[in-house]
Amino acid sequence: MKPFGFALGALTGAAAVLLLNRQGTQRVHPIAKAAMKAAVMAYHEARVQGAELAEAAEDLFAEAKTEAAADIFAAAVAAAQAKATQARTEAKTETKPEATSKPESAAPAGEAPASRAASESA
Repeated sequence: MKPFGFALGALTGAAAVLLLNRQGTQRVHPIAKAAMKAAVMAYHEARVQGAELAEAAEDLFAEAKTEAAADIFAAAVAAAQAKATQARTEAKTETKPEATSKPESAAPAGEAPASRAASESA
């Protein structure tokens, strides 16, 4: 860092000698003006490029936000439809009588009808 500081100091000293001299001021004035003009133009161009980049980023963010909202909405609709379908199937099974239940008078598979009648009379 010290060599850079030394070079910067030497350059500043040389510029000061040229600027303090009346003839040097007349020679340096157009160069300094051109350098300042170039700096202003570069600054303006950087601001324009920065604004375009910011606008592109905002557009990209808005698109992503819209797509995310659409995905969230689609997932919510799918969940609501699944819940409604499940509720309909549960309602259908509750209203139907069970066809698989056996009447209480039916005999077990291994028991003969005669022995059941004998046990009922006793």
